[in-house]
Amino acid sequence: MKKAPIVCEDVSPAFPPYPVAVKAGELLFVSGLRPVGPAGFADLPEAGREQMQGYPLADLTEERVVADSWAVHDSLEKVLVAAGTHRDQVLRQHIWQRDKRYFPSYEQVRVHWQPTPAPSSGLGVTDVIGRGRHWIGVDAIAACTQAGGVFGEREVMTDVYNPDLPAASHYCQAIRSGPFAFFAGHIPIKTAEPGKPLVNSYDDVPEEGRFLSTGRSHPDSRHGPIASQTWYVFNELRRTLAGHGMDMEDVVNVSIFLSDLRDYSTYHRVHTHFFPEVQPSLCVVGFDEVGHRGTRIEIEITAMDRRSGLTRQSFPWPGTAPFAAPAVTQAGPVYYFSGMVGVDEAGALVRGADSLTEAGRRAVLPMEKIERRPGLAAQCWMAWEQLRAAAAGADMELADISMTRVYLSDPADLGVYEAVRETFIDEDLPAFECVIVHGPGPVAESLVQIDAIGMK
Repeated sequence: MKKAPIVCEDVSPAFPPYPVAVKAGELLFVSGLRPVGPAGFADLPEAGREQMQGYPLADLTEERVVADSWAVHDSLEKVLVAAGTHRDQVLRQHIWQRDKRYFPSYEQVRVHWQPTPAPSSGLGVTDVIGRGRHWIGVDAIAACTQAGGVFGEREVMTDVYNPDLPAASHYCQAIRSGPFAFFAGHIPIKTAEPGKPLVNSYDDVPEEGRFLSTGRSHPDSRHGPIASQTWYVFNELRRTLAGHGMDMEDVVNVSIFLSDLRDYSTYHRVHTHFFPEVQPSLCVVGFDEVGHRGTRIEIEITAMDRRSGLTRQSFPWPGTAPFAAPAVTQAGPVYYFSGMVGVDEAGALVRGADSLTEAGRRAVLPMEKIERRPGLAAQCWMAWEQLRAAAAGADMELADISMTRVYLSDPADLGVYEAVRETFIDEDLPAFECVIVHGPGPVAESLVQIDAIGMK
């Protein structure tokens, strides 16, 4: 499927040479947007000054967050209009926050720009980079519907004030576009109960959610919080799907945001419990803060109603599967790639150029002289090798990829990543986002991960 870069005269790319957005079929993939313009309350229109107190020290930090939030939503609005769609058709939005303590300031701005908000995941990151250093960044997917197309006008499935599971902030829990359902990042807080208690142990879930419990204090205190939180969130997602005639076998993609990568193995056991046979694509990342009030996990899913008759197909990894997921899941015209990390055909992380083929060694050896952490360039190379092989296995080319999101642990690592990327693809680029987090991959030794979506 031919993709077209979107040009918006009023918004410059945060990560040139990548475009501000890419339109592929009926979907618009918006690259990471970064604030440009207002520096404080004085630079905002009257509607943006609602949080202003008028005392310099009281406003000092909050006004920067508000100004960044206002500017980034202004840019998002302009990109949507340039692509021929609008705010009511945003299917998913990610909000990257340098300090989640100021999330309430961001939320007030969002209420102005998106009265009916898209499903969202709001994560605390190490840094928000792209044309400088910022407090807030966003990326998004929106529908560009057309007559006779697969996607339709956005329909709210579960809104902000749903009585069975109220949203934790200003976002819709789930929306639908044609046969596709896009969910916000769900967290393990019982928002329908008084006090909105946190799920934090096996005692907080019913017996069916305690299948990993040993009955012994020490192991249960270590595994119990992540196991019970994961079970609770997946169970709530399952309930929402069931309310709309779907089930877990309709899930085509899962994104997992962990606050502690040491929880990954236990999470994975619960994941395979919910997806024993029909497995979705999977990407797991370690963030600086997920949710709030001590939540260890945030889970974001995408589903495709199999009653639609659209093709669903799973494509295997070119070598050993590194975790319980296919390399690619086809859902109609959309291809969801699992997170690509720097592993070899045996599924083991590479440590340097010596682990690569001759072509890889020639390319990576010069980069090892400038990499910040040993193995970064080699892992970037293998992540792209995995991505290329996975695409080929799905009868796709790298040019068919519409969006890539790369996770790194330091802004300086982006230069190495880009040097590797240029050897694989240097034209017809996808939409792009770079997220700086403490855990780029599912395990601490992962130095890079590529999350990609293709259209065909």
